[in-house]
Amino acid sequence: MFENFSFTSYYVDKVIWKTLEVELKDYNNILIITGNKSFEAVKENILPILENKNIIIENYLGECCYEHSSTIIKNIIGKQVDLILGIGGGKAIDTAKLVANQINKTIFIIPTIASTCAGTSALSVVYNQDKTFKEIAFFKAPPEKIFIDLETIKNSPSRYTWAGIGDTLAKYYEVKIKHEYCLANNKKINFPTQMAIELSHNCKNIIIKNSEEGYYSHEINEAFKNVVLTIIVTTGMVSNFIDDFLNGAIAHSVFYGLTILPRIEKEHLHGEVVAYGILVQLLLENNLEEYKRLTEFYKKLKFPINLTDVVILEEFLEKENDILEEILRGPDLIDFNFNINKNNLKEALFYKNN
Repeated sequence: MFENFSFTSYYVDKVIWKTLEVELKDYNNILIITGNKSFEAVKENILPILENKNIIIENYLGECCYEHSSTIIKNIIGKQVDLILGIGGGKAIDTAKLVANQINKTIFIIPTIASTCAGTSALSVVYNQDKTFKEIAFFKAPPEKIFIDLETIKNSPSRYTWAGIGDTLAKYYEVKIKHEYCLANNKKINFPTQMAIELSHNCKNIIIKNSEEGYYSHEINEAFKNVVLTIIVTTGMVSNFIDDFLNGAIAHSVFYGLTILPRIEKEHLHGEVVAYGILVQLLLENNLEEYKRLTEFYKKLKFPINLTDVVILEEFLEKENDILEEILRGPDLIDFNFNINKNNLKEALFYKNN
């Protein structure tokens, strides 16, 4: 079997703009896909770099969906584009990747927050226009380069880094559960996947070791840098190297199912809800020892521990059956060493941690 894997070249510093200027020197026609707040966070630094370039700025329109990527493509018909520059958080970056892959253009990324590995992964999480989950779009390769400006990220609302910590932990726990299935069923694991499995341990170990200091510190210290790189780079490498069926499990399926409730997308962040989903996964695995260890860490970072930390119970109960069915339909809810059904899923969701 042919094996191929690729990764994004990353540049990281307290201030990254001189490096970006050098890397953009061969590109004259640049399409920027971003959001209003994201571009506001970097425009003072990036506009001087682009003053002798032909630039087009397109808004990602608030959601990563095919309708919005199509709108952007229609807006640039007849205009020359040498490079796409995705600037922002996960949804802006995922939209930029959709466009880049649809029109076959090189893409560079400037994350303005550290909430996901969108900037280094070869996929986009696609939603419907009503913000419910639609599907995951997979690409042949991730963005070519990413420029991580630690000052920009530190100045962003800290809740995004907080959510990124939760999303990153899921990369370890979800890979682990799928790997256990492979071992139990003598399923062959290729070389890139073996690398990804080893890397995934850092998605837990580095985060547990550095998050409290890095997240609560007002300074750009080594702990903060380690957390940011683990969120953005390590998780992306795991995602890109690993076989698709190992990339995601119960934690993300819980999130996708809960998006049936509009309040989830309006009031909560992706990684925050995924963090809660990890606890649901551990309960379904009957891994109470690890559940207890992880909840102690969650309490330090103030992550959600109970279902009522992320939903209004009355709203959940009104759509309970639809939510359970949507979780069970999750694209990653396959290949476990145990069965998941509505009964044990509901029991895990309603487990009360005091």
